[in-house]
Amino acid sequence: MSKKVKLAIVGVGNCASSLVQGIYYYRNKPQEEIRGLMHYDVGGYKPWDIEVVAAFDIDARKVGKDLSEAIFEKPNCTTVFEPNVPETGVKVQMGPIMDGFAEHMLEYPEDQRFVPADLEPVDVVKVLKESCAEVVVNYLPVGSEEATRFYA
Repeated sequence: MSKKVKLAIVGVGNCASSLVQGIYYYRNKPQEEIRGLMHYDVGGYKPWDIEVVAAFDIDARKVGKDLSEAIFEKPNCTTVFEPNVPETGVKVQMGPIMDGFAEHMLEYPEDQRFVPADLEPVDVVKVLKESCAEVVVNYLPVGSEEATRFYA
């Protein structure tokens, strides 16, 4: 059993933002002050034992940025409870768009929808292998069946 759980995130939206914020939020709290977690310790692992080693998204406002910045970019709108997420060294990489973007969303204001980056997707398998990711969390939008199959 390694000391860190090496995690890759697919879809750097609100759920990813909350997860990453939580990793750093709980890191700075004494155990007796921990609230909001059902289990502080799972099999010997604590929240800060999660190390994000790769992240994928399709939004131009997130791709190419450090994960610590990308989690706060639009259209994300989750509560910010840990604004001091340090630079992670994990650059958000361009994933394949597939069915992860609905064309009808183009009618919405940019701060409420994805803005697809005009970039070629990276070789996801290569990135996962090089990052030594052990777990992949899928935070793709509901209905992204093709993209979910691809990442699986």
